[in-house]
Amino acid sequence: MRMLFLIVRVAALVTGLWALMWRADCVFATGTCLAANLFSYFTIHSNIMLVLVLMIAMYYGASSIHEPEWLTAARALTTTYMIVSGTTFGVLLVNADLLNHLFLVPLSSKVLHFVLPAYAVLDFLLVPARHRLHWSIGWLSMIFPLIWTVYTLIRGRLAGWYPYFFLNPDLVGGYRTVLIYAGVLAAFILLVSFIVVALSRLPIAKLPED
Repeated sequence: MRMLFLIVRVAALVTGLWALMWRADCVFATGTCLAANLFSYFTIHSNIMLVLVLMIAMYYGASSIHEPEWLTAARALTTTYMIVSGTTFGVLLVNADLLNHLFLVPLSSKVLHFVLPAYAVLDFLLVPARHRLHWSIGWLSMIFPLIWTVYTLIRGRLAGWYPYFFLNPDLVGGYRTVLIYAGVLAAFILLVSFIVVALSRLPIAKLPED
């Protein structure tokens, strides 16, 4: 069973690396986008986190070393960000006509926004090596999004480009509206984070030995 989890994680890791590299072809292959812009997307950051967390988790899994609590916390936070990225993008797609905004969704984008977030949830739930997390982890989920939002608003004003239209004050009617969007997303992040923490506190099946 341990080997099965390892194989699935390897497949997810390869898929994530492929999707990230393919998504970055506009920087390194076609030159149609700026690297600074591409790597400003919350989704890209979330998926990079997932790749790194998977690599670390695979090391512990392959070494038969019990997963440390900090890694379970990192997996929980990463899962939260992946869920938020996928859900937000899905909402934007469904309301594209109302928002008068065109979304291009190549295969790599579908993998990053939908396939890998679904896998992150399954990995967190099914790999029985996690710890019962303290509820305070839920509040920690706000640290990275807060830093990212401040960076995005400052860079957006300087560069004249924003990764998401709802953070562009010129498109949504000012910073007050941006603040409303940010507040809704912050509440959603907290909600998802506490749900993930709650899931970590569910009974964990004992992992069969190989």
